[in-house]
Amino acid sequence: MDMNLEFISGLNEPQKSAVLHTEGPLLILAGAGSGKTRVITHRIAHLIINKNIYPYKICALTFTNKAAKEMQERVIKLLSNSGNLVMIKTFHSLCLYILRKYPEKINLHSGFTVYDTSLSESLLKEIIKDLSLDNKAFKPKNISSVIQNSKDKMILPEEFLDELPKDSFYKSIGKIYTLYEERKMERNALDFGDLILKTVILLKEYPEIKNYYNNLWEYIMVDEYQDTNKCQYILTTLLAGEKKNICVVGDDDQSIYSWRGADIRNILDFEKDYKNTYIVKLEENYRSTQNIITAAGSLIKNNSDRKDKTLFTNKEIGKKITLTECPSEMDEARFVLNKIKDLYKFTGKYSKIAVFYRTNAQSRFFEEALRENNIPYKIYGGFRFYDRAEIKDMMAYLTILINPDDTGSLLRIINFPPRGLGDTSLEKLRLNAIENNVSVFEILKRGNTDLRKSAKLSIENFLSNYNDLSIMIKNNMNPSAIAKSLVVQMGIEDELKKNADPESLDRLENIEQFIESIQEYEDSTENPNLSEYLNMISLYTSEEDGVEITDYITLMTVHNSKGLEFDTVFLTGMEEGTFPHFMSLEEKMGVEEERRLCYVAITRAMQDLYISHCQYSRKYGEIQKREPSRFLSEIPENLFQTGSEISYRTPIRAPFAKEREIKEKTNFQANSINNSTFKVGSKVKHREYGIGKIVDISGVGDNKKAKIRFGYTEKNFLLVYTPLEIVEN
Repeated sequence: MDMNLEFISGLNEPQKSAVLHTEGPLLILAGAGSGKTRVITHRIAHLIINKNIYPYKICALTFTNKAAKEMQERVIKLLSNSGNLVMIKTFHSLCLYILRKYPEKINLHSGFTVYDTSLSESLLKEIIKDLSLDNKAFKPKNISSVIQNSKDKMILPEEFLDELPKDSFYKSIGKIYTLYEERKMERNALDFGDLILKTVILLKEYPEIKNYYNNLWEYIMVDEYQDTNKCQYILTTLLAGEKKNICVVGDDDQSIYSWRGADIRNILDFEKDYKNTYIVKLEENYRSTQNIITAAGSLIKNNSDRKDKTLFTNKEIGKKITLTECPSEMDEARFVLNKIKDLYKFTGKYSKIAVFYRTNAQSRFFEEALRENNIPYKIYGGFRFYDRAEIKDMMAYLTILINPDDTGSLLRIINFPPRGLGDTSLEKLRLNAIENNVSVFEILKRGNTDLRKSAKLSIENFLSNYNDLSIMIKNNMNPSAIAKSLVVQMGIEDELKKNADPESLDRLENIEQFIESIQEYEDSTENPNLSEYLNMISLYTSEEDGVEITDYITLMTVHNSKGLEFDTVFLTGMEEGTFPHFMSLEEKMGVEEERRLCYVAITRAMQDLYISHCQYSRKYGEIQKREPSRFLSEIPENLFQTGSEISYRTPIRAPFAKEREIKEKTNFQANSINNSTFKVGSKVKHREYGIGKIVDISGVGDNKKAKIRFGYTEKNFLLVYTPLEIVEN
């Protein structure tokens, strides 16, 4: 029978080779924009039409429902109704499909429940309470993350302590993990992480079931293979069986999810795991201009842990990449804004433009610039800056300092950080306030609540810290100083640093940016005050678009950009410590992943790429000199053109700010007293951290030190260098 050439027409030679190679292990190294989805779907069609393989004999795995849906639609378009018979699913949905057939083999009954994140965390909360563990140290969300990561690595409860440090903290997590698994079984439930893990165990323990699926699905295809974790890797190996008709598609240069458990070794070592692997490199890019592709290729070649391949394109050379150095982050946002205005005049469209940044906190500058100029925008894969939970928490805290009767704001933050006040306790307080016709804050002050002792003590500490911050307001201290002290005294900084997970650090960066926004307000206002700032932000966030916008600028982190493409991309914040991120700088593999992330960002641009970096940034009021990212020096200079000189440079500190700084310093010096008057128990005011209590004094003369407790945090100071004021109780 003659071969139907429809499925290889229009393909380049490597693409044809990938489609036509059907037997044995196949590794398709698909560079950015090289048409991998087309290759996968045409390979499926070729198997069915030209190789006479029944559609139900093919199983294709993807990572997201969106990718699975797109692949299914393309296959149906090629094959009509028979395309519906091809098994195209995400890893999790395929495993659920298998487990539903054999519930008794994994000690469950039919109709078992799959817990979502909320239900999993609710059960963990219950277990933590039953084990009488500190709910501040053992948070359901954090414990859930540890357990799910363990499952991704095939670590069961009994193996948990063998794999992790044997301190009391991890021993307790081991107990939680064990009890969590037992209770899920009792309740006939699985969690999301169980789906792949239990399927792997099922196929390993029951060869007859494994053989059944090996015979059913003779051809296995896996998309985005560079993103697979250990559990997914073992699953694909089991599904491939003895025939090993497995085709994996991916790009090691786009492996950017190690923090989610992805193991780049899975794709790098594929031919070691599968002998006689046929390798196809898809190196022709159909998305971007030559200059953009050359820049991306020059950058990624600096990684040592990668497959050798060179991306190229037959498209036009295109414009040079615009490289712009800006004085500050605010200037950078204005530079991007002006370029967007120019582009819009030319194209009449916003939707083909995207602004990328490394961390969520960086979005604020661009949001404010766009908002002030009535340019529509959306955050892809996240919330607008002032809609983020931690920013709303800060707003609520500052609001109750101005208006303690705002019960809504008080109830939002009274248990953040955790103070042992659960929903039941909060409801008691609310009902008590209604019954006495007063605010919840008044009920807290009266102290005659029927809460348990630990909750009462937490409220006393909260009120003490509240009073210290109120004194700062009475003394007319700057709103930013009050906000900085609040973060320390209310234990927010300690809480987020203690968790040390990427999400908590991201939240802390957002809070730092929030305080920076207050300082910018101060720099542009002669007599700044907290109430005015809160009103300004309230008006800012209450503005709503009259209609649903369809044409808008897209803002996103670089991680969220993977798989997308735009005519014009602004890659911002290209400074050392920002991109590559400071947390990656200590290890080679960390920097290599950051470089892959930068490669992903560059290859999203189809026509125009603007890269920018700043000379200075400000963090908690401190001006920091910044160095350009090392990645910029890895791109040939001849690919860049220098951005136009910025004529609207913003002073790092406006005149009003300098005036206030001198005034505050003078007041501090006028009120300062001799170090010998400080005693243990003295209440003092520090310019940065607010009001605290001296809990210990040691040393003599110029070496005299004071340990001061600010709310939940203790800090040490050399008294001779530390301006402090005694505060009257």
